[in-house]
Amino acid sequence: MEYNEDFIKGLLFEKIAGTISEGDDFIAEKAILANPDTREFWEELKSKMKRPGTASFLSGLDETKAWENVEPHLPEIPVRSFYERNRRYISAAAMLLIGLPLMWYFFNKQQLTSREKGTVQQQVYLRTDNGKIIELTAGRTINMDGATVHTKQKELSYAPAGAGNKDWATLYVPPTKDYKITLPDGTEVWMNSASSLRFPNSFDKKTREVYLTGEAYFKVTHNPDLEFIVHTEFTDIKVHGTSFNVNAYNVKNFATSLITGSISAIKGNESIMLKPDQQVSYNDGGKLVIKTFDPQEVLSWRNGTYYFHNKSLAEIAQVLSRWYDVKINWKSPAVSEQTFTGEIDKKLPLDVVLSNLELSSGIKAKLESGILTFR
Repeated sequence: MEYNEDFIKGLLFEKIAGTISEGDDFIAEKAILANPDTREFWEELKSKMKRPGTASFLSGLDETKAWENVEPHLPEIPVRSFYERNRRYISAAAMLLIGLPLMWYFFNKQQLTSREKGTVQQQVYLRTDNGKIIELTAGRTINMDGATVHTKQKELSYAPAGAGNKDWATLYVPPTKDYKITLPDGTEVWMNSASSLRFPNSFDKKTREVYLTGEAYFKVTHNPDLEFIVHTEFTDIKVHGTSFNVNAYNVKNFATSLITGSISAIKGNESIMLKPDQQVSYNDGGKLVIKTFDPQEVLSWRNGTYYFHNKSLAEIAQVLSRWYDVKINWKSPAVSEQTFTGEIDKKLPLDVVLSNLELSSGIKAKLESGILTFR
């Protein structure tokens, strides 16, 4: 599925504004890699927004006045909240002469049909470091930089490349999907929605290292002489041969949960050794702490179910965002702080999940143009 140029540029503007969804970010990154014109536009946009003086300009921007100048030029569409979320950057873009036509890119984005959007965002794909993109449909055998990749339904496996192969690849799993990969050493990794894993085509003789965003369950092939390290934005996990779950979507909900074996969680000079049935996370002070956990709750996502116990609606909404590819909007912050216990079945349509939530709690939610608003 190909998107038109205006739609892609709209995504890039959301990306630089920091308001892009995880699903749309997958599309934007793919377009940047695949299309030289898109890549050039992205670099130009970054250059203009980061050029000397822009930061001070933005800090002194009279947002209300700038918005009054820009808003009359915007097309009339039902979802005005889309503009409201980006009004500061839209205003800045116009006043920095990045161009009022960008406003029309947002309009074109709203016209994209749900069928088209769903088709692209549901594709799992590999991206090599040299920019090659491979869509992972089932039943393929792919030669990639010396490594052989075999795909099955929701799964791929790597036949290792030669020891001298230093190439890396990244597996992207978009919202609504989950996927399994078997790495060159036989390590199995089950990945949750809106996650990515960067790994080498062959591990070297000193260590095995991968980079994770999002959430994944690892079953690491035992090798006492070759340490396995999972790098995340928030901490690193060192392993020899074990099974564990890593949730690294954000620092507030970061958790590494050990099922079997032993691992160490490392942040700076701090290192914590875990035993089975222990979990490491961050406390409010930003320190690593150990606690016990419920494996059924932590690992339920692998079976397409999300169990939650005394979780805030804000935390539950993050799962809905990844599983159903929607953006979240709150009419009242107080609503997001309410806590619930229950489960969500990924196979159920979103409207059924929302109906069940309303029946059990009285919480009302409305989905419009990909934005889920809680009242």
